[in-house]
Amino acid sequence: METEHSETRIRILDAAAAIFAEHGFAATTIRQICSQAQVNLAAVNYHFGGKEGLYRDTIRYLRTRAYESYPIAYGLTADASAEEQLRAFVRSFLLRTSFDEKNQEFGTIVMRELVEPTTALDMMLDEGIRSLFGQLVGIVSDLLPENTDAEIVLASARSIISQCLFYLFSRSVISRMSPEEKFGLEDLDRVSEQILLFCLCALKEIGAKVNNASPGIAKRQDQN
Repeated sequence: METEHSETRIRILDAAAAIFAEHGFAATTIRQICSQAQVNLAAVNYHFGGKEGLYRDTIRYLRTRAYESYPIAYGLTADASAEEQLRAFVRSFLLRTSFDEKNQEFGTIVMRELVEPTTALDMMLDEGIRSLFGQLVGIVSDLLPENTDAEIVLASARSIISQCLFYLFSRSVISRMSPEEKFGLEDLDRVSEQILLFCLCALKEIGAKVNNASPGIAKRQDQN
């Protein structure tokens, strides 16, 4: 019986992932999901407590699958340099959200939540986004001088995330403006290395300004 329940739960989650990604939370109905999963309507309440519970567990299900395939460390050893860590961060982020078809449902739902947030966004922040961003801030901190102002570190991390999110949010625009552009696994190296090169050059320039004590870049004396 437990195995049967597990299989039913997975069928519902797989169906919900596809439908929530296509239609969004508000426009999706339990009837649509149950029809695709070939289960009765009561199954959603039994396994998830309703539509909101199913939506949250669908996000968790997709997130777990994406991170299992492409963890942030992306095969790095414990002594990896900050530059290697940033490369792994960018590559794994792109693979979890944009460049691997298996994870496009996760990327699409993330995109929908960022544009039209539901109550699930707070759950996503608490269970993943804050930790992910915190790891990026740590990497950026290691790439900048120790006396860099904290706001500059945060702004730099946000800029890096923005470049990664660009390929999630703007694929339809890019494909229309440049039909020859492709964004599959075979294009990952080209795109990720471009992002990395751009970010490293920018961080190097910021670091140089910090070392020259440019106003607003280095920490204020009263903070030291």
